[in-house]
Amino acid sequence: MRYCGFSEFFHDSGIAFITSEGDIEFAAHGERYSGKKNDPELPDVLMNMIKKDDHTSFYEDYALRIKYKSYSIDENDFNPLLMNYKNPHLQGSIVSDVYVPHHVSHAAGGFYTRPWESKDDTVILTIDGAGEYQSACIYDSNFNILHEEIWPKSIGQVYTYFTRALGFRPLEEEYIVMGLAAYGNPIVGKEIEDVYHNIFSQIVPEDKRKDSRKKLIASLFGITVDKGFRKEDIAASVQYFAEREIMVLAKLARQYGSKLVYSGGCAQNVVVNSMIKPLFDDMWIPVAPTDAGSSLGAAAYSYGKATGRDRINWQGPYLGYDIKHNLNPKEVVDHLLEHTYCGIANGRAEFGPRALGNRSLIADVRFDIKDTVNAIKRRQEYRPFAPAILEEFASQYFEGPMNEYMQYTANALHDYKSVTHIDGTARVQIVKKDCKSVFRKVIEEYYERTGVPMLLNTSLNIRGMPIVNNEKGAADFEKRYNVKVF
Repeated sequence: MRYCGFSEFFHDSGIAFITSEGDIEFAAHGERYSGKKNDPELPDVLMNMIKKDDHTSFYEDYALRIKYKSYSIDENDFNPLLMNYKNPHLQGSIVSDVYVPHHVSHAAGGFYTRPWESKDDTVILTIDGAGEYQSACIYDSNFNILHEEIWPKSIGQVYTYFTRALGFRPLEEEYIVMGLAAYGNPIVGKEIEDVYHNIFSQIVPEDKRKDSRKKLIASLFGITVDKGFRKEDIAASVQYFAEREIMVLAKLARQYGSKLVYSGGCAQNVVVNSMIKPLFDDMWIPVAPTDAGSSLGAAAYSYGKATGRDRINWQGPYLGYDIKHNLNPKEVVDHLLEHTYCGIANGRAEFGPRALGNRSLIADVRFDIKDTVNAIKRRQEYRPFAPAILEEFASQYFEGPMNEYMQYTANALHDYKSVTHIDGTARVQIVKKDCKSVFRKVIEEYYERTGVPMLLNTSLNIRGMPIVNNEKGAADFEKRYNVKVF
């Protein structure tokens, strides 16, 4: 029997399967198969993978989601598909009525994949916009709630509001706001904090929530670009707010454990992650901390309950669709040295928001190639790119927290501008010697021929579109955007 978890109907759907031995058989985002960025629905090709003897779990208690649907700044954020939830795919499954609470799914996705064995010294922190009604939770290693934040008090939702106010897509482009923040000053950070604590922190009765939404929006409206502030300063201000408030929760979590599992949408804020890390002896963020990743969390939670085990076998993020062809690293580097950039679409697709070598657009860091790659991807010119570096050289080129999954920022100790943000930092991907991607061999080949042990690495997609998934997607990308894809 397998344990299947899935998430859909709000945003960023996903599905995952865990075997009875605790191996992750498959995990993928719905968007990679439908072609719709952050697709809230899972396409049939994924749902049809569910077998009749699978134990299936949904990533939240959808009855509570319906009950508390007004726990949102904007009612339009709520997907009406959930109101008519029938789930015809699961008829005939052994178990199809397991609904893991939203924040428990986030927590389980990290807890069961954590790299350390010990359990009692582990504390779990989850922060996002909102689940059924919670916006942040601290759990012990048995998933008992030690602390919770209830909507409308929501760090994630404040960040999402300003994402929208700045003209970006909410629940999708918050990371753009984070990047833009480095160009500004937090001149209204205190004002955002005041609104948060004076209005957002009030528990709102059911019959008052519509009025409360209007009050929240009106309060925040006075701090937006419509009042004459620079976008860069607004971005810096909401980032300042998020850093301060998330650190409050992180310090509270530290009182309950020395090793932190951190998940939820806010765990994608790499700047804050780097501030949290020194508080703990160990810190683990799952590669997919958002709702799509909660599919794996729901499956893992059910697996743990059924087996009594507190870990699954985490072997890395390459868990999706498999493009099977022999990639020659020498040919890739030949092309890089002549044309400065190319794509890689090979092996199993990465689970999570980051391309980590199997669905990547890579470039020669020795050139100031940032504007060129941003133009290819149809992104804003100020957007930074990540360096992927051989692990044995990482400390020579960067100082600070870094890992295999681009989840922290480190200070650059080099002059390669293509992989350094305006503030002198970089979201580093360490490529270890046992990396299961051919990407390691590509960087090794590049190093042998240039003396530089790193490449620019970004996802093989265009802004607003999912990362390339299969052979056809790779061929279409090459033809449409004139980028050689290996």
